[in-house]
Amino acid sequence: MQRHFSRNGKKKDKGRDPTDARAVVKDETPSLLPMLVDQLLTGFVLRFMTTANWSGSYTVTYANLLDAWFLAGTATTAYQLFDFVKIRKVTVRAMGTGIYPSYTVMPSATVGIEFPGLVGGQFGSGKQRIGTGAGTTVPAFVSLKPDPMSQAAQFQPSTANPAFVVRARDALGVAIQGAIIDVAVTYKNSADINPAAVTTARAGLTAGLIYFGGIDGLATANTQARSAFVPQA
Repeated sequence: MQRHFSRNGKKKDKGRDPTDARAVVKDETPSLLPMLVDQLLTGFVLRFMTTANWSGSYTVTYANLLDAWFLAGTATTAYQLFDFVKIRKVTVRAMGTGIYPSYTVMPSATVGIEFPGLVGGQFGSGKQRIGTGAGTTVPAFVSLKPDPMSQAAQFQPSTANPAFVVRARDALGVAIQGAIIDVAVTYKNSADINPAAVTTARAGLTAGLIYFGGIDGLATANTQARSAFVPQA
C-alpha cells in the first residue's frame, strides 16, 4: 500500500480501509448498542416583574415554577411542559419608588431571598440574604443560590411545598411594583409521568401554543409578578 507523508515526515492518512476493525467506533459496534437519554433536560432563566397585585413578598412553590412554562391543550386547559424542576439561582432587583411628600424618608428599596425549606425531604437550610439600594438611582440587588447540600438544590416534582421566598419593599415597607425577579432553573421531564394540569385555569388559549405564566401560577391579569416573556397567559 502506498504511503503518503507530510512535510514534517509523519504519515498522512488518506483514509482507512473500511474493513479495518479499528475504523469502527466502539459505541457503533452492532453487538453493543449505545445507551441514550430519552428525556428532555434544559436550563432556563425565568424573568418576572412585580405588578400592582404584588404584596411585598411571595413564597414560590415548585408547582409555581412548573406552571410558569406550559402548553395549551384547549382554550381553557393547559399542562406543564416539564415534570421536575431544579433551582440554580434566584436574583431580585428593584428601585426606590420616589421621594415621599413629607421629605422625611429617603426613597430606597430593599429586596430579599430565602430558602426556608421547612418540609421534610425538601429542606432548604434556612439560607437567606437581603440587599438595599438608597435613592432612586441606585438599584437594590440580591442574588442567592440554594445550599448545594440541601434538597432545595435538587430536582423536585410539582408540589405546593415552598421552594423559596422573594421580597421587594420600599423604605416604608410598601410593596414595590416593577421589581425584577430572575429564577435560573433546570427543567426535566419523565416518560412515565402524565402531564400535570396547571394550577389555575386559563381562558382564551390557543391549543398547541406554549405560554408563560406568572410567578404565583395565576393568569397575567391577577398575578403578583407577571412573566417578561411572551406569549403570556
